[in-house]
Amino acid sequence: MTSRILEGLTVEGRVLLALMLREIHTINGSSRLGYLWVLIQSAFGIAVFWGLRAVMGASAPHGISMPLFLVVGFGLWGIFSGCISRCMSAVDGNRALLTFPQVTVFDVMLARVLVITATEIVAGAVIVGASVLAGFPFEPASASLFLFVLIVTPLLGLGIGMVLASLAVFVPVIEKIVQMVLRVMFFVSGVFFGVSAFSHKVAGILLWNPVFQAIELLRESLHMAYRIDGLSPFYLGCCTVVMLVIGGFLERFTR
Repeated sequence: MTSRILEGLTVEGRVLLALMLREIHTINGSSRLGYLWVLIQSAFGIAVFWGLRAVMGASAPHGISMPLFLVVGFGLWGIFSGCISRCMSAVDGNRALLTFPQVTVFDVMLARVLVITATEIVAGAVIVGASVLAGFPFEPASASLFLFVLIVTPLLGLGIGMVLASLAVFVPVIEKIVQMVLRVMFFVSGVFFGVSAFSHKVAGILLWNPVFQAIELLRESLHMAYRIDGLSPFYLGCCTVVMLVIGGFLERFTR
């Protein structure tokens, strides 16, 4: 029994590794800059919003440095939205591979989630490291909260991605609607502003958004003075578990 489990895990690991390498080549293989292009895109997006906030005279709340504030927002949003988009296109992009019995739709989705998450973490780490060398403050507060958010956020995107990909089998127009919804969510998920910028009533409504919770929790874990009332790791974890359960059921049903 144990040998069968180990054999199954070995096969699963090889499948995921092969799918991840294929995904990395698909994303970056057409560019001469390769993986460096991801870093350039992330840095450019952060620089644009940093410049806009500087022109308006806005500063990051609670003493957190502006680079760290924006890196957390853009990085986690990139993980969440990227996981959803890539999960929804997983079948269309890998129909040939899905003919192999060892490869399932879930394997493809999980591999894509791992690549997207690793990419955003590496890009964010490089930018934050550069900001620290440039003299910006960096006072991490909680390693456990940091790891929790980085694990839960991709899983949340995976769960929602599985739900939407499964529903899109029966209602194809969902794929177009999701892109519009994600554009709206980008502006209400705290990517380039904090919840403290709003009144208590508005903040209470915004914090029902689990992505907003994840972004603010990660900022809180990376800066000692960054403290926000109403944040709940338990709520974020519950949302993730619920979406994974529903997504796993629907994915199995539509398979």
